[in-house]
Amino acid sequence: MTSLMHACPHCKHEIRINEFPHQGIFDSFRICPECGGSFTADSDTKYRQAIAIFIAIISLLLTIMLYLDSTEWLLPAIVSYAALGLLIYRGNKRIFFVPYNNGKNSSNDT
Repeated sequence: MTSLMHACPHCKHEIRINEFPHQGIFDSFRICPECGGSFTADSDTKYRQAIAIFIAIISLLLTIMLYLDSTEWLLPAIVSYAALGLLIYRGNKRIFFVPYNNGKNSSNDT
């Protein structure tokens, strides 16, 4: 099985996401092992991640309802987990890295 390869936005070096450490629990960027440039995921990826978190919370709630109430929550729970799995699978293929600008807006809007 091959891992997805992504390129550094600075030096275009191919990066395997799972082979280098995250900078810290509160840092939203990574550092390229080749050039030392910092980068983060594009905004579309961050929206997909937010949707995945929302679906994961719904899945958890449906699982709790399945445990506490009855088996009528089984089908919605299975569907929600299938949707979550599909979203994560497809989302991992569509990650693009962009240079990290320390949270500053790169446009000249005022």
